[in-house]
Parts: sequence; C-alpha cells; structure tokens
Amino acid sequence: GINAEYGKQWYQRRVRGEFDNYKAGEEAEMIEIFKARGMTQEDAEIVIRTTAKYRDVFCNEMMIHELGLTPPDDETSPIKNGIMTFISFIICGIVPLLIYMFVDVHSKSDDTKFYISIGMTAAALFILGAIKSMASYMSWWKSGLSIMILGCIAAGTAYGMSALVEHAVASRNSTTFCNNGSRIPD
Repeated sequence: GINAEYGKQWYQRRVRGEFDNYKAGEEAEMIEIFKARGMTQEDAEIVIRTTAKYRDVFCNEMMIHELGLTPPDDETSPIKNGIMTFISFIICGIVPLLIYMFVDVHSKSDDTKFYISIGMTAAALFILGAIKSMASYMSWWKSGLSIMILGCIAAGTAYGMSALVEHAVASRNSTTFCNNGSRIPD
C-alpha cells in the first residue's frame, strides 16, 4: 500500500546516502553478497565496479540484494495503491465470515465454526503473502508465512483486547447499586 511505498522510498534515500558517503564499503558488501551467490571474486568485482558507475542502478541492486526490497516505482499511483489495499481488505476481511454465511447455523457447533474460521483466515493470509512475494524478492513461502504470522498476531491481539473490554463492561454492569445510586458493598 501507500505505507509500504513510503517505506521503500525511505530505504532508497538511506541506500543512496550510504552509497554517496561510503561507496567503497557498499561495493565491498555487494561483492560479498554476489560471491555468496556463487560468483568468483574476480567476476563479482567486475560486476560491482561496473554497476557502481551508475548510482541509481547500484542503489537499486543494493535494495534488491542487500535489503530484499523492490525499489520504489516512480510511476506508482497512491490512488491505485489505495484501491488495491481496499480490495485486498474486502476480500481477506470476508474470509472469516464465510463459514457463518454459507454453513447451516445448526449443522456445526459455534466452537467448530470459530476454529474453521481461524483456519480459513490463516490460509487466506498465507495466500495473500505468497501473492505479495510477486512484488518483492522474498520467496513465496517466506512471504506467505510472514504475512500469516503477522496477521494472526494482529487478530489475536484484537480478539484479546475485545475480550478484556467485554470483561470490563460485564463486571461494571454486574455491580449492584442502591436506589440512590450508591454501590452496595460485596
């Protein structure tokens, strides 16, 4: 979404700053990365020294290989990002409700439907993450797992907070008061 694109732009500025202020160190880092991917020292040096002649190309390669990020797209529209985020939210947001919408209310216990809903949501988050990997250089299963774990943590936190609020409201409503509004001691 818009926030991710802003984050990429922040990293791109950081990478450019590192390139401008510590070019030799960044070249050495990239040579090591390319060697770790199977290039010889000599070939890695040739590739990196040639690429380093072109600041934007080198910085984009740093973002890809060092940070695992796709460089920001200058043509990305905030409106397009917002629409895509909204569509993703609608599609993924309806998944937990599907079991309640299409399964006979009396055919399964509420607990069973709840657990099926959790499983369907986790699967949808994994699929969303795997699809997201097409826009990054992270493997599909790592991206899927990452989004699924983050989504489950967020959902668990929201569920826990709602349970706390429900408990607080219920305990406040169960307090007994006298006709004059003062509380009756327990």
